[in-house]
Amino acid sequence: MNSPTLTTAMTDRDFEQVVLCRDPGTGLQSVIAVHDTTLGPSLGGVRMRSYPTFGDAVADALNLAQAMTYKAALAGMERGGGKSVINADPAAANRRDLLVAHARYIEALGGRYIPAVDMGTTVEDLELIGRHVTTVSSQRRDPSEMTARGVVAAIRAAVALHDGVTLAGARVAVQGLGHVGQHVARLLTEAGAHVLAADVDPGRVRTACQRYGATATPVGDIVGADVDVLVPCAAGGVIDAETATTVKARYVIGAANNLLADNALAVTLSQRGIVHVPDFVANAGGLIACDAELREDDSALLTKVDGIGRTSEAVLGRAAETGKDTVTVAIQLATARLERARAQRPWFTTR
Repeated sequence: MNSPTLTTAMTDRDFEQVVLCRDPGTGLQSVIAVHDTTLGPSLGGVRMRSYPTFGDAVADALNLAQAMTYKAALAGMERGGGKSVINADPAAANRRDLLVAHARYIEALGGRYIPAVDMGTTVEDLELIGRHVTTVSSQRRDPSEMTARGVVAAIRAAVALHDGVTLAGARVAVQGLGHVGQHVARLLTEAGAHVLAADVDPGRVRTACQRYGATATPVGDIVGADVDVLVPCAAGGVIDAETATTVKARYVIGAANNLLADNALAVTLSQRGIVHVPDFVANAGGLIACDAELREDDSALLTKVDGIGRTSEAVLGRAAETGKDTVTVAIQLATARLERARAQRPWFTTR
């Protein structure tokens, strides 16, 4: 992503701040994207991943940060949307140095962005970042179990609303068996579903099969599997222009951020009769857990995460009433909350 494109993206997509970070000593290339702080300081994970180009890393950070704004708004949180990305292999020999260098850039923002765990980072990494940043989440626990719990709550709600049934006996394909995917497989199995599982790491597949009775499925076959529910839990963009027209599942609901390669594909899914709960609705459980950790209050954590089911019902219901796709409806609901908040805070600059 070149400078003019980045400038256009910030303006057209209403970003408050994008910080490109470079540290020659460690070789750090990273980006911190703060999309919106109307509801509060932005909260979002630190992703570590090797991208084809730094422009690809910037583009991913922008997409993720914007989705975090919608996610926080729909979950009823007093947080804004942000994300940061370190363009590096998580197995890099100087991993700790990269994290520390990145942390110093985060601290320079003065609390506008609060980091948490994400793809390629761990609780231990956030503890390290916490030595250099004043406010940090995910130092106490991995929020992945709550992410999974929310995703399954969304699936339950969608299936009950559209087919009036439970998950017992349903065939569910889980793509990606990392921390979140393993929990999703477990919860679905406990609900009586038959789980098909796929991951690029054979060891993760064996774990899901041995612990939860999942059926191993080739990675290349999982998205097109003939199942009731497809649950993407790996990287984003799983549903692209091709798979949107060929996916066989009746429901597409997953934990992967930016599950659709393009939001317009939600229209394609809707036209094909496929029920889709947007990822920024379904996977909000992890963000809710991170917020609870920051507030040091878990008293309503499970209730709030399970409330993702009700939010999913509201989005699906509004979509059915208006004839609009679920992504459009969810963004409209989130934007409405942001606009109400801005109206109550006249000192905010109208963007």
